[in-house]
Amino acid sequence: MFPIADENFSVERPYITYGLIISNIILYAINFLTGDSLNNIFAFVPKDFLLGIEPWTIITHQFMHGGWGHLLGNMWFLIIFGDNIEATIGKGKYLIFYLLCGIIAALSHMAFNLESIIPTVGASGAISGVLGAYIVLYPKNKISTIIPFGFIRIYKVEALYYLVIWFVLQLVFNFTDPYGGVAYMAHLGGFVGGAVLIILFGGKKKRAQNDSLYTWENHYDKT
Repeated sequence: MFPIADENFSVERPYITYGLIISNIILYAINFLTGDSLNNIFAFVPKDFLLGIEPWTIITHQFMHGGWGHLLGNMWFLIIFGDNIEATIGKGKYLIFYLLCGIIAALSHMAFNLESIIPTVGASGAISGVLGAYIVLYPKNKISTIIPFGFIRIYKVEALYYLVIWFVLQLVFNFTDPYGGVAYMAHLGGFVGGAVLIILFGGKKKRAQNDSLYTWENHYDKT
């Protein structure tokens, strides 16, 4: 299930989302050209973090990636799902929300890997939080999705169903492929964290206000 677009009712440019994407691409390019030097410094290592070693990595790892495929996949999901969340809660809150989701994701991964010395990198934990917020705020939005059933076809799937399936798959992979090199618990923790945080950030109230404004503007004449 590969998403290619969603419903977007905002006319504002998602500059924070753009900035996050550009930052991730630039940092990955530098890391690639310098022989993985940035990942060696800024990756999150659960055991080190517990010992108080390089605590800033709980944030910096969110901007590191292990390969072009890893980077592009994460950035694709971010641009599709992040813009609506940014438009709903505002740019400053969105940036804080995003980073907090990444922190929750890293702590979720660490909770099940306390002795791990394997470096963890990637924005997918934070982006999973964006997905968690999306299912709370926009469950009825249609996600244009490529689902290959012997041939390529685009389906429109409600976000509720799309993201529930995504969550279940992460849960299944966590148990069936625990040593596959993917921090699935970070995805799961980030998703749940994002769903809770978006309520604490006033996202549902703001969404209701936006819906009311949208209805007013489209159903009343203005002089």
